[in-house]
Amino acid sequence: MLIVNKGSGGDSSFDLIRRLRNDVIMEKPDLVFLSVGMNDMLNLDKFVDYDTFRKNYQRIIQTLADENIETVLLNLVPVDTLAISSWYNEGIFQEKAAIKVRKANEIIKDLANSNGLPLLDLFEAFVAANTSSELKGTLIMNQENSGVDDGVHPTKDGYKVIAQKIFNFLLQNKKLQTGKKFVCFGDNITYGAHVVGAGTNSGDTYPGLLRKMILWDYLVPYFSTPFDYEMIMGDYKSPLLFEDGEVASTVEMWEKRREEILKEWHDLMGEWPELITDPEMEVLEETNMDGYVQKKIQFEWVTGQPTTGYLLVPFQSKDKPAVITVYYEPETAIGEGKPDRDFAKKLVERGFVTLSLGTTETTENETYSIYYPHIDSATVQPLSMLAYAAANAWHLLASLEEVNEDKIGIMGHSYGGKWAMFASCLFDKFAAAAWSDPGIVFEEDKPSVNYWEPWYLGYHPPPWRKRGMPTDENPAKGLYPELLEKGKDLHELHALMAPRPFFVSGGSEDPEERWVVLNHSIEVNSLYGFENRVGMSNRPEHAPDQASNEAIFTFFEYFLEP
Repeated sequence: MLIVNKGSGGDSSFDLIRRLRNDVIMEKPDLVFLSVGMNDMLNLDKFVDYDTFRKNYQRIIQTLADENIETVLLNLVPVDTLAISSWYNEGIFQEKAAIKVRKANEIIKDLANSNGLPLLDLFEAFVAANTSSELKGTLIMNQENSGVDDGVHPTKDGYKVIAQKIFNFLLQNKKLQTGKKFVCFGDNITYGAHVVGAGTNSGDTYPGLLRKMILWDYLVPYFSTPFDYEMIMGDYKSPLLFEDGEVASTVEMWEKRREEILKEWHDLMGEWPELITDPEMEVLEETNMDGYVQKKIQFEWVTGQPTTGYLLVPFQSKDKPAVITVYYEPETAIGEGKPDRDFAKKLVERGFVTLSLGTTETTENETYSIYYPHIDSATVQPLSMLAYAAANAWHLLASLEEVNEDKIGIMGHSYGGKWAMFASCLFDKFAAAAWSDPGIVFEEDKPSVNYWEPWYLGYHPPPWRKRGMPTDENPAKGLYPELLEKGKDLHELHALMAPRPFFVSGGSEDPEERWVVLNHSIEVNSLYGFENRVGMSNRPEHAPDQASNEAIFTFFEYFLEP
């Protein structure tokens, strides 16, 4: 679902008529939310009389009707009479601001009735919200809540009231189907004057808050533990339990336990080399695509080991959220591989900067990973080295002016899902992560949950054991059997994500019963007072599909965008 903000600061009804075709009709929306009138009534430079306001408003309504565009009217919000008195000159207008707003709303109500259009009564919604002791005096900008004598523009709390009113309308009228486009058309209030995200569908504007509500409405089933698995923790040792038996019951205690888990896993898997915090990037090729630029790049992700990947950047990007996608090779995620694995391409089309990475060379020679310092004598488990390389890639993205370093996520499928899981759990600067059917715990009766392979956690010097599930004749080697003997499992790593959100896109390797595992991460998040930080979707097949990908992309939109 696409929410388009076509608000413009200072606009009157004349201005909306002037830009109606370009800003609304050319967008081909399924629905328009129309809000105008505050400048017509209160702005001396834009003032029109009531009759002209009625005629202009009707002209906008009729033009949209002629184009068969469904329209919903929004009336004007109340003004803060004390704050507005510092600048609104009643001697010029000869009527109090509150009276003019009331009369404009009577006109809008009359037009809604005569044209058979829905009217969302924002005025009454603000009056009702203002009776709450919690919100009283917080909805319209004034000296006390914003440091300015404004009296007209809503605060963030005010925009939430507008967004909630519209969301309730969409929900009640069953208009929340995916693939729809809604245009919010209006003046300063639609634009979101003086709040984060002004002029966009993000941040604290009402289109931005509405979009968040719609995204969460889509996601909430995936963040709800099914009844059959609520509070069931299975046989997994709680990550909250210290090695000496003490239980972490506060955030402070958990932070100490977190360091204990992280140290133990690094001790077992091998310590990382020093991070490359200032990797240099060389652009090998640059291609303008539809809405973004695709750069084939090279940078050093392990000392002495350069890699080639693809950096996809939306045009005119600055301070954008970003996602690293990881797989066997980087071409698949940019749309040059198997279907429904074009993660980087789909995310850049949604406004994210994306970096597609892969292990092309070792995939071709079927060693599949990164071996440090050498494949014959690796001192770090290969899956941990993949996580290390991804951490260095984070530093590359964080150095770009196009990227907001606090909003960088990572995702991958299967092999890439394991890679993304270890990277996000072991490196805490990833703000969010999605793991597509990696096998989120050890399990030896599912062939793709193959952590025993030497390119994951079963490294041993070549020649390697025969590929496949462990048997008496072909046992697992390296660290993997040691982890099992120590009673270790991957839920300990998941817990390191808290309170950062993560999403499991489960398939054949991660079915619904994995909620038993995820309950441990939910319990850790509860120490921080956070809910809804752990989600999972499920599908029968291992391969991703459009529905499972939509859930992942929506997850990143919700948690990484402002």
